[in-house]
Formats: sequence, structure tokens, C-alpha cells
Amino acid sequence: MSLIAKFFILVIAPILAMLLALLGVETLPTNPLGWFLLLVGVVYIAGVVIVYVIRRERFWESPLNGSPILEEHGDRSLWFITLGMLAAFYLSPIDYIYLPACLPRNAWMSFSGVGLVALGIVQFVWARRVLGTNYSGHVSVKVGHSLVQNGPYHFIRHPAYLGYLLMALGIGLGYSSLAGLASTFLLLLPSLIYRIKVEEKLLFRYFGESYRQYAIVVKRLIPCIW
Repeated sequence: MSLIAKFFILVIAPILAMLLALLGVETLPTNPLGWFLLLVGVVYIAGVVIVYVIRRERFWESPLNGSPILEEHGDRSLWFITLGMLAAFYLSPIDYIYLPACLPRNAWMSFSGVGLVALGIVQFVWARRVLGTNYSGHVSVKVGHSLVQNGPYHFIRHPAYLGYLLMALGIGLGYSSLAGLASTFLLLLPSLIYRIKVEEKLLFRYFGESYRQYAIVVKRLIPCIW
């Protein structure tokens, strides 16, 4: 991972997380999604302090030993996803607070959004736990990397990214934000597709026929569709 990417994760991102938490606090009186934004902001900051500052662990890298055999150079996919996530997570509450409503703002929209966000969290946490030591924020393959096909990976090849998508859709819907929903489809979704293609290029090279057979049976992001 590049020095610029590390600086963003360790310095800029905590500041952005604090701003997200403040947006959550601002919307708390009228929208339950404010609790989610507040939680995300606080958890990210606490995670950086505990994992990196105290434990000295590089949480963006796989804990597998050794240098990457294959990796993405330049972290372009990371920047694309970061842009998409920032747009999806920030535009919705900003739209909700400062702009006139273009969509109905009612309890049905709010709690439908909460439901999608909850599904997204469960999907992401499940995928992350099953992936275990194979996880890496930086797209790379190391010695000992295994092809995970159980848990959510039995149904789709990139379940964590589906979790991102569900959370972003939930925030846009819950805040009744056209800007948030548009950014999810126009920025986040294309960035996830790009990231998937970058990852799979490395996985096809490393696992060969095993991954080809897996890809024939299991779809990428949406079961039975794509």
C-alpha cells in the first residue's frame, strides 16, 4: 500500500469519521440512522487507536507472513471505493439536513433504510469473519492465501462488497436522499465493479483452474444474476 493511502487511512479518515459522527448527531432527533453514522464514526476512530497505535497492527494488510506474491500497484481501486463510500455516506445526511425534500420523509422510509443498513452490516461482518487472515484492504495475494468458498462465499464471490452496497442504499433510502441514492449507483457501484475485476485478475492468476471452476458456479455480487 502506498504512503499516501496509509496517510489517508491513519490521518484523514479519522477526521472524516469525526465529521460523519457529527452528521449523525445532527440527524438523531428526527432519524434513527443518525445512530448508525455516529457509531461508524466512533468505531473507526477507536479502531485506529486500538489496532494501530496500541497494538501496532497494520489492519489494512493481511496478517499472513511475507511479501505479496501478486498485488495491485497504485491502490487505484481503493481510491475509487473510498470516493464512492464517502459520497454515499455523506451526501445523504447533508441532503437531509440542508436541502428541501425530493422524496417522502416518513417513518417507512427511515426504518426501511435502517433495515437495509442492518442487512449490510450483517453481510459485511459475516464475510469478514469467514475470510479471516485472507482479508486485506490492499488488493494482494500472499503465500498461504486460501480460496474461501464457505459461509457467504458459497452464495456470491464478493459478499463484503454486497454489504457495502446494502449499507449505502439503506442510508440513501433512510434519509430520503436522491443525491445519496444517485451516488450509490453512479459512484459506489462502478467502483465496486472495478475493484472486483482487479481482485479477480489476481485470483485467477494465483488459483488458476480452482478459481475458474468456482467462478462458473458462484456469481460475483448478486446471487443467480451477476
